[in-house]
Amino acid sequence: MAIALIITDRAVTVLQQQLIEALGQQVPVWSYPNIPQPEVVKMVILWKHPKGVLNQFPNLKLISSFGAGVEHILTDDSISKNIPVTRIVDDSLSRSMRNYVLMAVLNIQRQFRQLQKNQALGKWEKPAVVELPLRIGILGLGALGGRIASDLLTLGFEVSGYSRSPKNIKGLTSFTSDSKPLHDYLTQINLLVNILPRTPATEGMLNLDILSKMPKGSFLVNVGRGSQLVEADLLKAIQLGYIQEAWLDVFSQEPLPIDHPFWETEQIVITPHIASVTDQAEAARIIGDNYRRMETGQDLLFEVDREKGY
Repeated sequence: MAIALIITDRAVTVLQQQLIEALGQQVPVWSYPNIPQPEVVKMVILWKHPKGVLNQFPNLKLISSFGAGVEHILTDDSISKNIPVTRIVDDSLSRSMRNYVLMAVLNIQRQFRQLQKNQALGKWEKPAVVELPLRIGILGLGALGGRIASDLLTLGFEVSGYSRSPKNIKGLTSFTSDSKPLHDYLTQINLLVNILPRTPATEGMLNLDILSKMPKGSFLVNVGRGSQLVEADLLKAIQLGYIQEAWLDVFSQEPLPIDHPFWETEQIVITPHIASVTDQAEAARIIGDNYRRMETGQDLLFEVDREKGY
């Protein structure tokens, strides 16, 4: 009865130690690739795992993502569909994501990037005012998107949302495809925040057809998934004047290749997938709880619906 941490992009010492303290020495917690007894592993924690790596665990009972996203698990055809999958949903993830989106929106509203350029030139000049009011649209109103929308409303922004299923968020006007086509919705906003999960339906959805439905001079903040944005189409949308500025935290290929045209595109702000970072201590609490639930046959926390993809 052991747990394997297969997380390849960071040190997981804190997570490992917290799990040992929570579950006791009788439950070994091993970090990949040092898994001495794969046959006793019942639970694995995955992030950027090598595809096919789970084939070495014949008695696996539960898979957990190390973050909120699960596409790295659901797209691995070598993983049995009979094994339940869970994810991490916690306040620290929500707070980090909300702060990132608020930073982007406020920087856009106050034209802070232009002010920085003016300072570098020793130029005392007030930048052109962004079209007011900003009409912010949140694409995806799950746990994260709903909190972001509420925070922006509290700050006095004009906010609406669009989601797969109807949502009831105080003060927020929201739409679904049943109530309004997405193309029609986009004509009403000038700042789009994408926070959708990755599913077959959302792959490549941020394309030129979508981006050109917003008024010219609009803004994009993408904190969903890199594969949802057709990167060449964003460059076209910028060239045609539909997108004035884009804040991107996720990309189809990470790290972003050094020769990628985004690096030299003045209208794009690049951040290295840091909008929402998993807190290892909080993740250990959720993982430890789910391990106990697995052992006692209780309902799991944050279990993923494979059909929906989240």
